[in-house]
Amino acid sequence: MFCTFVSNNFQKEVLHTLTFIKHELRRVVNNQIELSQRLEVLETRSDSNVHIDNSSNKPFSLLNDMSDCTIPLNNEIDLNIFEDKISGDNVFRSNLINELSYIGGKHVKAMVKRMMYKLFNDELLKNYSFTGKKGKMKFSTLAICSVIFDTLKQHKKFKCISQNEIEEIIKYILAQVPFNLKRLDAKIIIKD
Repeated sequence: MFCTFVSNNFQKEVLHTLTFIKHELRRVVNNQIELSQRLEVLETRSDSNVHIDNSSNKPFSLLNDMSDCTIPLNNEIDLNIFEDKISGDNVFRSNLINELSYIGGKHVKAMVKRMMYKLFNDELLKNYSFTGKKGKMKFSTLAICSVIFDTLKQHKKFKCISQNEIEEIIKYILAQVPFNLKRLDAKIIIKD
């Protein structure tokens, strides 16, 4: 009787461990597939952005250095300068789209959120709503908004995402900005 009890407990423990290993292995395989897909995207972009300069026969990158742009944008003046640069310089615009497409994300909401926080400070975003309601300025009319849409459409993983779905995500992110600022203020007060 005691032998069968020990044997049953041992079997249960082995089955539990095997189930755990199976799930962990599945998670590792999924992560590996995602990393492989990201690597493929990086390789294709890398191949398409490196060319030979005919005058010196040296490879050069078409991607401009984005360091002259101060992002995240903190105020309206920086935003207006950035908007003018996007509207007036197609090379800059396409380079910005390429740069943002490297952000990635497991799902579209994560990618949009990462792009928004890379581009904007909450202090600037608090003045915007997607359609300009409640006395705020319209985010949808900004050139950077179309850059966000184009970045997602360029991304292989999110080509089939509808414009409405992207709009809803941006609306949600903009609606959360005041709450983000309140949480930040509360943290600062607590630390003091």
